[in-house]
Amino acid sequence: MTSAESARPGNQSSIQRSARRRITVAFSGLVVSSLMMGVGVSPVSATHDVGQITGTVLGLEADDQLCVYALPAPVNSETGVAPSVGQLKPIVPPPTQGPCADTPLAVKSQLVVDGSYTLEGLNPGSYRLYLEDSRPNESTSTSAPQWMPGKALKTSAQLVTVEAGASVAAPSATAFPVRSFADVPKTVQFSKEISWLASTGISTGWTGRNGAATFRPVTPIARDAMAVFIYRLAGSPEYTPPEVSPFADVPTDNVYYKEIAWLAAEKISTGWAQDGGSRIFRPLSPVARDAMAVFLYRFADRGALEDTAAAPFEDVPTDNVYFKQISWLASTGISRGWTSADGTSTFKPYAAINRDAMAAFMKRYALMINTQP
Repeated sequence: MTSAESARPGNQSSIQRSARRRITVAFSGLVVSSLMMGVGVSPVSATHDVGQITGTVLGLEADDQLCVYALPAPVNSETGVAPSVGQLKPIVPPPTQGPCADTPLAVKSQLVVDGSYTLEGLNPGSYRLYLEDSRPNESTSTSAPQWMPGKALKTSAQLVTVEAGASVAAPSATAFPVRSFADVPKTVQFSKEISWLASTGISTGWTGRNGAATFRPVTPIARDAMAVFIYRLAGSPEYTPPEVSPFADVPTDNVYYKEIAWLAAEKISTGWAQDGGSRIFRPLSPVARDAMAVFLYRFADRGALEDTAAAPFEDVPTDNVYFKQISWLASTGISRGWTSADGTSTFKPYAAINRDAMAAFMKRYALMINTQP
């Protein structure tokens, strides 16, 4: 067994179901890419100057209640297209105070009934959709909406464009039972984040002889496991790895070769150069906090981010080779570091990152990417 996880997504027997069914929602492509539907447009008989969005949510039980919110997405008046996430500022997600709670940000909201919804009377334009868990105080999943359409998560949350007099079908969504691990009780730090990681299939943990799945939250995360997490967060995109490995220490028969090769192909990881021109990945080495910042920064396609003038962390000076990436991590709220009694904050860039902290970082990243105006 390698340091990455022993189970693959879909091996649901390795995950502990909660006593009462609660749900977390991810749009198809993140976990069940085969359910992704193309966006189709058809005429509607309603008023010709407005349109509507229809959609389905799979996997709901009779007592599950979810609300769909439609928020307007700004469009560049010159290009006529919605801006990328890199040009948008994060917003506060719609409130989770019950089914379809009021929010000044949403132009429409609709309760999902029998697995489907219709948002009527929408003016032509682009909209960003959110699904909400209506019982966050009872749930172990998340207190924020989920909209994760696969690889598009890197650069933009799902946009749906409405035309006058037409009905547009949004990609389908799937509700997953909330899951967690035997060694992650609700009282531990980051339990909700770890449960989110399990519910979306990003983490499957290790299955013991007794059938219980464990997460090992305070174990440093290895680089091969980090590759697997990011690949799954991207929606496990279709990818054929090369016949020749990009890294000398990752043979093609490595159980996680596909994920590590994908990380290299996406230029999320470049590894270390060796004499003779080869590169190595060090798959079993723990991920340092500065490297984690770089991985998420590259995954988010933040190459055009403006430089930050002030250092957010006392131990990350402006001449640090990864200053920009770590500053970006702080500016998004993905990492908050440690605050001392004198008010200064530290990041501990060379410390290994534990698996529980990685769960927190990945969930914050997902919320940052997917809670856009």
